[in-house]
Amino acid sequence: MRWQLAAAALVLVLFLGKACQAGLEWMNAQNAIREASATEEPGEDFRPDVGEPPYTVAVDAGHGGDDPGATGLIVERDMTAATAEALMAWLQADANYIPVTTRDSYDVTATPMERAECSNRQHPDLLLSIHGNSAATEASGFECYPITPGRTWHRESVYFARQLAAGMENAGSSLRGQRGIRYIYYENGAKVLAEANDLRVREEETFTLLEESNCPAVLAEQCFITSAEDVDLFGDEDGCQRTARVYYEAICAYFGTQPLTSLGE
Repeated sequence: MRWQLAAAALVLVLFLGKACQAGLEWMNAQNAIREASATEEPGEDFRPDVGEPPYTVAVDAGHGGDDPGATGLIVERDMTAATAEALMAWLQADANYIPVTTRDSYDVTATPMERAECSNRQHPDLLLSIHGNSAATEASGFECYPITPGRTWHRESVYFARQLAAGMENAGSSLRGQRGIRYIYYENGAKVLAEANDLRVREEETFTLLEESNCPAVLAEQCFITSAEDVDLFGDEDGCQRTARVYYEAICAYFGTQPLTSLGE
């Protein structure tokens, strides 16, 4: 009887040892993936590991509620809500996607942290935060901000940002900075701009929604609401519909799905 107990104990020890080793190997593999995601740039052959559909996509309309955002020829809050609503319609029509929002209603006032927490609770595979630019001088064009170097999901976020910028350029927008991609950092409360080739890992935080995101994320400044040309192309009612289509196609490019040609499909 004693030898049987000893043998059973030995089997249990060996099993636990193998299980611990497998667990350690899995953790090391996950750490390697996260490190590569944070520190590497997407090469020409890079494609994100997205798994199988449906994919959950968080759509964040910048500002909203009591926060109008920037004002110009139009109000940023109105433009972001209209664009988000149009994008949600495309995603809801496509069986490959489960779209979610970062608040109960566009009329609800929510801080960036509250919106980030709402997004994370829904475990999205991708986050797009929609915003508009403004300037006191003549300025126009599209730019977007992926998760910064050194943070998890940086590489995937840059890949998504490239899809967005390419789509906006094809739709007729000029691209600001280096092919429409930039980074923002906050130093002592002030925004500091960095171009896409500045890959230093910095302690300063970026936009809250990007900093707190548990998935690849990009903040898009779709047009200057102080530019008549930009508003006509990408900020008025037709422009928001046009931009939403660009965003939808960029999301499809990221996940490798075929975009719908119409909402009636």
